[in-house]
Amino acid sequence: MRLNSLILVLILSISFIPLPPAQAQIGAPDVNLQCSPSNIPIDVYPGADLTGYTICTVSNPNSYQEKISIEVTADGLATSAPSSITLGPNAEEDFQVTVRGEQNMRMQSRSMVVKATVTEVMGAPPPNIAEKEQQLIIDIRQFAGVQVDATEAITTVDGGSEIIAEFYVYNLGNAYDFFLYRIDSQSLEIMENEGFSISLPQVKTQVEWGNVPVKVRVILKAPTDNEEWEINSDGMREASFTLNFEAVSEFSCNQGNCISDTASMTITVLQEVSTTEELISSVTDNQMLIYGGSGAGLLLVILLVLAVKKRKNRD
Repeated sequence: MRLNSLILVLILSISFIPLPPAQAQIGAPDVNLQCSPSNIPIDVYPGADLTGYTICTVSNPNSYQEKISIEVTADGLATSAPSSITLGPNAEEDFQVTVRGEQNMRMQSRSMVVKATVTEVMGAPPPNIAEKEQQLIIDIRQFAGVQVDATEAITTVDGGSEIIAEFYVYNLGNAYDFFLYRIDSQSLEIMENEGFSISLPQVKTQVEWGNVPVKVRVILKAPTDNEEWEINSDGMREASFTLNFEAVSEFSCNQGNCISDTASMTITVLQEVSTTEELISSVTDNQMLIYGGSGAGLLLVILLVLAVKKRKNRD
């Protein structure tokens, strides 16, 4: 009985002896990565700097030093970022990732991946693979551009005849665009006041970007007669007019800055003079003067006969 009591006291005594604390546990190598913005816009219009960027934060969640490599892929586009970053215990650091587009490249979206990988732990290789990555989008933004060329810079028509003026419209932007067509108000007013009839069958079309233009037509009917026009050396009334055709990018207008281009065509109209005008012109060409007096009527008849004969010979 006495022995059992001693054993019980011994057991109780041992239970009250303090034990040494357990050794603090060290976490496995790890890394955290965050990037903002996740959508990177890039302007590629002529004269743009062609670059976009995002800011990434890499952090070490452990109580020891880590060396972290940075790898960036951008679907074929050039990028710039630090190749590696060394972080102390529980430290973090920001870095910039820059991506460069190509001038005039088509409007599109491309993917970019930023990856952070632990490559050293206190100077030694890590015992495990520790990496994080961020998926981002590169937004190649649309821009507008337009060029207009006349198929003919100068053309000649007879009075009263119909003419089709044609213009090539090129989309110099980097995406499909709608173009609005119009005749310059000043040239339109002048030509309509002179008797032209002008119509524009197409006032808006969608044009693909690139070197293939669309052809836009302007239909005109020349005036039939105007006695105020000068008579040229061939005995024809002649007048020249300028038709200004303009194409405007709808996309650029929606962005608040309309982009347009204008091409001009000079149209010369020839009109035969009336019989009376031609007779008087023929008399003038012969440098004949009609003087007053008793023989003025007879002389006038002779002159008119000569003028008619001259006209028949010319015809």
